[in-house]
Amino acid sequence: MDFFIIGVSHHQTPVEVREKFASLSDAGQKLYHHHAESGQLPESLVLSTCNRLEILAVADRLESGRRVVLESMAAVSGLTPEQIRPFAHEYVGLEAARYMFKVAASLDSLVLGEPQILGQVKEAFRESLDYRRAGAIINRLMHRCFRAAKRVRSETCLAGGTVSVAGAAVSLARNLRGGDLHNASVLLLGAGPMAALAAAHLKKRAPAELVIMNRSLAKAQILAAKHGLRCRPWEEFHPALLEADLIIAATGAQSPILTLEGLEKIMALRGVAKPLTIVDIGVPRNAAHDLKRLSNIVLRNIDDLNEVVWENKASRQEAADQARAIIDGEVEKFGHWLKSLACQPMLAALTLKAETIRQHELQRTLNQHRFSSDQRAALEAMTSALVRRLLHDPLTYIKQIGEQPEGGTGAAEAARERNLNALRRAFNLDLE
Repeated sequence: MDFFIIGVSHHQTPVEVREKFASLSDAGQKLYHHHAESGQLPESLVLSTCNRLEILAVADRLESGRRVVLESMAAVSGLTPEQIRPFAHEYVGLEAARYMFKVAASLDSLVLGEPQILGQVKEAFRESLDYRRAGAIINRLMHRCFRAAKRVRSETCLAGGTVSVAGAAVSLARNLRGGDLHNASVLLLGAGPMAALAAAHLKKRAPAELVIMNRSLAKAQILAAKHGLRCRPWEEFHPALLEADLIIAATGAQSPILTLEGLEKIMALRGVAKPLTIVDIGVPRNAAHDLKRLSNIVLRNIDDLNEVVWENKASRQEAADQARAIIDGEVEKFGHWLKSLACQPMLAALTLKAETIRQHELQRTLNQHRFSSDQRAALEAMTSALVRRLLHDPLTYIKQIGEQPEGGTGAAEAARERNLNALRRAFNLDLE
């Protein structure tokens, strides 16, 4: 049995491809249904964020499992498996475990150390459990994953400074505005978690004006009240665009709300003396790519945040190295457990054989003699205890063989296999 991860992320997949995986609210449900229907994936977990879609899966055969995962990704994106492959990454076995640990600990995030990803990974695990797609391997892997992320959070200073996509977006906007927002009229589009983080970062920069707009006025009012800001109804969208110097777009819209046709009219009314800066962190994108054709607009999307996150990564390199060392140790422990699974059939077969012999001999003795109910109970207890005592040492020895560390020499691995084969022959175990 193999486990592996196939996914797309901000590292090698542009936003125009990633947004195809983020455009359906029920994508997770469709993916899980496809995995279950295939009969090829006993376990699976789907992690979907604005920057990645990862599928962790357990398969009886790696090649068929890989095919099912790519087909499921194609089904929810409208792309073909051939179109997805150039952008997809894959990790198998312990490298898949290591990758998932890095993701949960935010070592693989666009903004190194950002805390939101761990909550997203936990939610993905809960969803996998809800769909009954998490079995023994994914359960063990994810709990070890959460332990590693918790240790990274508590034992390193990885989470410091600009630790969110929203924070990076505000830093980028500030840079684009000459390093200062004090004279800017800022329009924040959206009222979800990303917009809430952006609102907190923007308020610290003390812009001349900060207005929140969202299609749901009630949500905008809640966020505005929390930060002491002003909100406007969506019906005033065009007047708000006329007044803004900077737009931070973070809505969950499935298609652009800032279009070329709409902004051409707005910019004509604004005139050349009033340029507009747009930082779009929505996935799918809130601002149409062709807005860059307008001379008086500066447009950046989520893939442009690298302009500011590189400094963040460089300043945390030492903490990142400490985090990787923690993850290496946790992966090794998971590897020991995973390796022990190979011995489970032998443990079960030996226990079953001993119990079958015990019950056969006990029943033969009970049939040949007259025993009271108390005597029968005493014989049952005595023979059970006898079998447990006799099995204790061989079962312990088998477990120790199974938990030997990965990465031993070829001679050590050969010796391990010889020992297991010797035990199979000694106890005449049929593991087929």
